[in-house]
Amino acid sequence: MNSTLENYLQTHPKKYLIFDLDSTLARLKIDWATFRRDIFNLVATFDKQLTEEVSFVPFAGLELANKAIKLHGDQAKNTINSFVERYEIAHYSGYTPNPELLSFIRSQKETYKLYIWTSNMRKTIMEFLKNELLERSFLKIICREDVTFLKPEIDGFRQIQIRDSNPTEYLMIGDNFTDEGAAKNAGIDFFKIDYFSH
Repeated sequence: MNSTLENYLQTHPKKYLIFDLDSTLARLKIDWATFRRDIFNLVATFDKQLTEEVSFVPFAGLELANKAIKLHGDQAKNTINSFVERYEIAHYSGYTPNPELLSFIRSQKETYKLYIWTSNMRKTIMEFLKNELLERSFLKIICREDVTFLKPEIDGFRQIQIRDSNPTEYLMIGDNFTDEGAAKNAGIDFFKIDYFSH
């Protein structure tokens, strides 16, 4: 996997590498079975109509959260984030690392400027970062609570983007369509990780 990323970087030189976390750097073992239903029920307590407008499909929780926050601001953000933090911690049971990608990060952290941009809460990802001694490898770690809107919105990228830098110098590295959509919306290249889909 990382040889593929290394090959890609040889032919597409980049300066700033932005990594998604879950199912990219590691698979967080979180039982998401009831998450979508729970977040729809939560949002219904303050905007039932919105929960009827958003399709109840996989990843709909992200879309619902973004729309609720656009309509209701910080109050919705805080309500949703405190629910998500409780949910993730209650349903988390460890992680499986992506050894090839972690080895790439350890060997290349002087070569590139590295970032994490995740839709998970900071508390959820800390065990992984601490156990793998990765906290200092990244210039910034952007978590769910650090942004107003989640990927594919580009709030996280705005916190990473260096002033006057060229979008061609950035690469988003992730596993799913929200990462790819965020890269597209930010006008930067995307590299797909499929390590955990085999």
